[in-house]
Amino acid sequence: MTVRAAIVTTLRDAAVTLGSFIAYHRAIGFAHFLLFFDDPADSMLAWARTQPDITAIARGEDLQRAWRGTALWNEAGPHVEREVMARQLLNAEHAMNLARAMGFDWLLHIDSDELFYVPGGDASGGHAGAHFAALATTPADVSTYANFEAVPETEDTGDFFRSVTLFKMPLSNAPSPEERALIARAGQRVETFFHFYGNGKSAVRLAAPGMLPVNVHGFARRGKFTGVGYRGPFILHYACCGFAAFWQKYVTLGRFADKWWGQIDIAQAVGPFHLEARDAVMDAVASGNAEPTHRFYRDRLMIADPELIAEMTRHNLLQRIDAPRKILAELRYS
Repeated sequence: MTVRAAIVTTLRDAAVTLGSFIAYHRAIGFAHFLLFFDDPADSMLAWARTQPDITAIARGEDLQRAWRGTALWNEAGPHVEREVMARQLLNAEHAMNLARAMGFDWLLHIDSDELFYVPGGDASGGHAGAHFAALATTPADVSTYANFEAVPETEDTGDFFRSVTLFKMPLSNAPSPEERALIARAGQRVETFFHFYGNGKSAVRLAAPGMLPVNVHGFARRGKFTGVGYRGPFILHYACCGFAAFWQKYVTLGRFADKWWGQIDIAQAVGPFHLEARDAVMDAVASGNAEPTHRFYRDRLMIADPELIAEMTRHNLLQRIDAPRKILAELRYS
């Protein structure tokens, strides 16, 4: 039996990397892509609509009507103008319905700055198709994958999927005094280490009844969860790789509130970096002086010292993963 998996993502400002995102995931076995363009004027929308394995949907009246027919509309609808996560939830539910109608078996929900990575027996990495075929033999309706967070080593990364190979590892235990010193020396926050989320991303079995997105990280049946966490495949999160991507992200977000949905304290949920980055970029926009923001990026996001990288790698705080870069080096996209 052939098991077919698709990807859903809500995206904006991904022109530099979208081709690589699609080419890589095609190469490792994903059969279809449901792309929700949050900006209907996105320069990549026309290209996406020429691809036979992409369903490209722009934000607009047609999508709004589809949202109103979802089970999550009453919950997420009031927040769609202010919260990108509300749009992501509605898009994910709509994508589940579309992918199910197309005959797909599994749907992975990730962002356009993330790659699904299956470690393999060689440098080329593993195959997602084999993973989902194996997963289909289990009773799990949801599969959740731990995430690694990319570390830029330069300000200019270009297409980060093709250039960035260094990643932070999740902290499995409380760091030792030596590890805490290394983390602090690298300009990272010891308490969380990651700047952004650390609770992974998920795929859902489309044939499972009653499943819905519960947040941007997972799916569940109302009142019941049947899932499995995997240590094999991972999500590689290339958050803010390259100063240009960092700047564009926070210019687009603007001076957002300190709480998601008006209730969830961002600093308590993921640490202070997201708010500090917002302030660094917004202050630069207001003043017209971007140099302090460049320093913030170099001091807080980059790790460029080879000796420090080597020491952190020895302590399993960092890991070099170059399989995606090698896969992409052998590919082109139309």
